[in-house]
Amino acid sequence: MTLRRRVTIFFLFVVLLAGPAIASEESSKDSAAGNASVLKEEKKAPKTEEEEENDIWKNEKKDTIDAGKLFGKIIKHLEDTYELHFISVKVPLPIIFTDNAGFHFYPSLEKLAESGVYKLRDLDKYEELKKKALFGFVTPWERADGKDAGFTLDLSVTANRFFLVVAMIVLILLTWGAGKKAKTVVVPKGNQNLIESLVVYVRDEIVYPNIEKKWADRLMPYFLTTFFFIFVINIIGLFPLTKTPTGNLAVTVTLAICTFILTQIMGIRTMGLSSYLKHFTGGLHEMDIPLFMKIVLIMIMVPIEFIGLFTKPFALTMRLFANMTAGHIVIGALIGLALLFQSVVAGFAVSVPFALFIYLLELLVAALQAFVFTMLSAVFVGMMVHEHHDHDHETQEERLAEVSI
Repeated sequence: MTLRRRVTIFFLFVVLLAGPAIASEESSKDSAAGNASVLKEEKKAPKTEEEEENDIWKNEKKDTIDAGKLFGKIIKHLEDTYELHFISVKVPLPIIFTDNAGFHFYPSLEKLAESGVYKLRDLDKYEELKKKALFGFVTPWERADGKDAGFTLDLSVTANRFFLVVAMIVLILLTWGAGKKAKTVVVPKGNQNLIESLVVYVRDEIVYPNIEKKWADRLMPYFLTTFFFIFVINIIGLFPLTKTPTGNLAVTVTLAICTFILTQIMGIRTMGLSSYLKHFTGGLHEMDIPLFMKIVLIMIMVPIEFIGLFTKPFALTMRLFANMTAGHIVIGALIGLALLFQSVVAGFAVSVPFALFIYLLELLVAALQAFVFTMLSAVFVGMMVHEHHDHDHETQEERLAEVSI
């Protein structure tokens, strides 16, 4: 079938779908005009609280959607929750936490509120407290007697934590199956072939080019785990009715902290503690310059180098978080266009095609972000190892010069 025929069939399909909607819109206008006097006299039935909460059509002047409220709902959908959403069904997750009163376990938020010991915060108050806390954690509950609960360690199974566990189980099953086949099968096939190909790619294209082979082989399990874990999490987050844990700052911060700790351990192990601390001077302590000038420059360089330690994990955190969140927001916004314009044509001509395109692009982004995170982690660790290598190389040159003299 030629391209022209495919385009023609597509537009005919859109017209056929839009025709009944346009006709029903015209008939609804006529019926509305004929019954206007009756509708004015009738009183509107009161709405329930759930209808008021989910009412995105509310507008006193004209029958249009509140775009700000619609976009706010899209953003809220990306937030972590204490329940799983399956279309109209909500599955509560257990609430587990510790505070000044000890350890607590409740099957759901509703059971926590029914206990009489704790109650759910007012929604407006809860949002205000979260804004004030910035990156701090604020529980959606508080003590019913008004007392301060003190430091609260929330161990609840949230939606993001649930899908993190799902990703971990899927990854274990995939790698365990591939490893079991590798012991008996000479020529890899299927799942084993895919896993081994990715392992070889990470080793040869990411780790070996950035880290000295002596250390690369020892650190290979970390980089492979990081790559596969992020990749599986991102793919699971693209399935309908699931969450993307990497779209949560807490998850990306934790992954970045793991790389940060590994980087510092490698720096101390390869250079030694004294040389590791000296590298914060940027080599100024070895330069042949006046003592006063050296002290002044070191006082400037040390804070800069110290801040540089944290810019690397910050970049890892924000890059992964922003890329995975942005795609979901764009897909939600494109789908929301059909609701915003209240048009079937807009849905089939704009929302669905463009959302499908972004969704396919998200499949590429899921793999790309796993690659980028692993690559940057290898680069940061390799920088520490290469600093040690360069230092040793300079020391050997000095020794050879002394011998020759």
